[in-house]
Amino acid sequence: MQLGQMLKMKFTPDIQLLGQLIFAKTIGMIAGPRGGGKSLLSMLMSYAIAGGKPLEPWGSGSGMPVAYLDGEMRAIGFQSRLRLLHARNQDAESIRKVQQNLHIISRDFAKDVIGSIDQVEGQRRIDALIPDEVKLIVIDNLSAWTSGGREDGGSWATIKSWLIEKRLQGKSVLLVHHTGKNGKQRGSSAHEDLLDYSILLSPMASNGEEQDTRFTVEHTKLRDHLPHLKQRYEFAIYTKDNKLFFDVAPAGVRISEHAQEMLEMHTNNIPMSEIAEKFKVNKSTVSRTIQRLKAAKSGQEIEVAVA
Repeated sequence: MQLGQMLKMKFTPDIQLLGQLIFAKTIGMIAGPRGGGKSLLSMLMSYAIAGGKPLEPWGSGSGMPVAYLDGEMRAIGFQSRLRLLHARNQDAESIRKVQQNLHIISRDFAKDVIGSIDQVEGQRRIDALIPDEVKLIVIDNLSAWTSGGREDGGSWATIKSWLIEKRLQGKSVLLVHHTGKNGKQRGSSAHEDLLDYSILLSPMASNGEEQDTRFTVEHTKLRDHLPHLKQRYEFAIYTKDNKLFFDVAPAGVRISEHAQEMLEMHTNNIPMSEIAEKFKVNKSTVSRTIQRLKAAKSGQEIEVAVA
């Protein structure tokens, strides 16, 4: 095809799944150390997409079907995490969507190894479990869903063929992967070649009071031009009142729990007077705190404090 012909063609617009990061047909990876928050972040992204919920810093989820393949956790533990996350959702329409759209494929629940994505027969068995309407497939994690946990070049060649097949079917795939001692993803460097985006998690010290999981998110590869994702972001994920909460901010921006709660109340259309009464401050303090928090989250390095 000549350039002139290419430029005249009208392609079907990309189907957005999560903001400007994940579209149908994209292939991405989240990599991080064991116990560093990879699965929690993958679950948040999957839930946002399936339930049509926003997730900073990426944007809004589409409300489209997701298949989450969990290869390591006990089914009861996985259910517990999902229950905590789901309890936070107060939007009836989003609840309806996510309960219908988020499909769980768990080895522990199935009482079967199911298959491995680095073997053709295993791929066929896995494909048979994924509903046709699914737009995003999450593989948690790459080591668990390969035979013997192999991550070498030969194993990757078979996986790569499967990933390309998913792309041609109009599906997106998110691979969850371990990092090695050097802080980089384990195995063959060829992993990066096919990816549209790659996210690296680095652990941070936990807040002693909340016993939260903290980590930084860095986009080490972005095929599309997304300047706001060039900076690092900090995540804090914690449980409170039997619900899963999470805070997101540009790296280096300190946000108090009260400031975050003020913003959430404001987003839910609670009057400034009620917010001020709850925190025993005046309305101008509430307004100023919310504005500074919004500015901080948009990328300006501002420390937010509640007067």
